[in-house]
Amino acid sequence: MADSLTVLIIFLGFLYGFFRKGTENYFQILKKGLMIGFILGLAIGIMAFIFGGLTGGIITGILGGFIAGFGSTVVFVILLAIVTVEFIVGVLLGDFLEKILRK
Repeated sequence: MADSLTVLIIFLGFLYGFFRKGTENYFQILKKGLMIGFILGLAIGIMAFIFGGLTGGIITGILGGFIAGFGSTVVFVILLAIVTVEFIVGVLLGDFLEKILRK
């Protein structure tokens, strides 16, 4: 499943790079991807903190919610960083093919 998702992400990046005219700003794509990953990771982390605190007792719930919230935030940001880099690889390939075919 993960391999087919990687291929799909690279293919979508390839299409994005090929059909948009000119060379893309790769740093801008990376920056947007990391920002989206951080915001979504923070939102999921806050939800995990709240739900972890509600399901446990007072002390253990807060500690468990904090650990779950922080852990899920870090994992989600890293996951979206990897997806963003895969997308940029596809964009690079699409830009390269666009330069070759449109000369």
